[in-house]
Amino acid sequence: MKAVRPLVGCVALLSIVAGATGRPPDSAVLLASEAPALVLNLHFTSTDSLPIASRRALMAEAESIWKNGHVRLKWLRESTEADEGDILRVLVVARPVPRTSEFSAWTVAELMRLSGTQATAIASTIGARRIVDESRWELLAEPTARQEQRLGLVLGRAVSHEIGHYLLQTNTHATRGLMRARIDAREFADLRSGTFRLDRAAEAHMATIAAKGPLSSETVPGFSYR
Repeated sequence: MKAVRPLVGCVALLSIVAGATGRPPDSAVLLASEAPALVLNLHFTSTDSLPIASRRALMAEAESIWKNGHVRLKWLRESTEADEGDILRVLVVARPVPRTSEFSAWTVAELMRLSGTQATAIASTIGARRIVDESRWELLAEPTARQEQRLGLVLGRAVSHEIGHYLLQTNTHATRGLMRARIDAREFADLRSGTFRLDRAAEAHMATIAAKGPLSSETVPGFSYR
């Protein structure tokens, strides 16, 4: 997931049309409120000195985002604590993210799928701190506690984006919501932002998956943005 300043692009409105089935329209698709929650096990590791407030903000933001996607995140200390289903490793590290020009993108996180190994979402505290600094350019000072919260939000949103790639089994991106490829730094670190949610197409896809039972990347059909 990348951040760029300024944000330039277009926004497309997505809609879902149910086919004729002879049933009432509201029963033609599985309503979001009726969809059961899947469980995604996350083996979380941080090799950087991530503040406790940032860690809590990261987890809370990711949980909030994916609750609307019918997925309950379970944070593990050991893999033996996992519920039935997949385990995704989440690694937060002080990973360099060089920027080639003033307006080029900073990569905050990425999903690694190495052959024969567990999938890993890697998030960079260096990239996230740059986003926080960029988002506060008009402020002379901000309390440390607020900065730590912003750092956790940025990391949580970036990790949530990579979880989206993992669960949707896609490398494509949406034009709005969580699965955008590029996001303005100020929006990325905005404490009040509610724009980091699955778009309607992806949410409906996850609702369908949730109705089929335990989560497994091997059985989840791929989803592609067009």
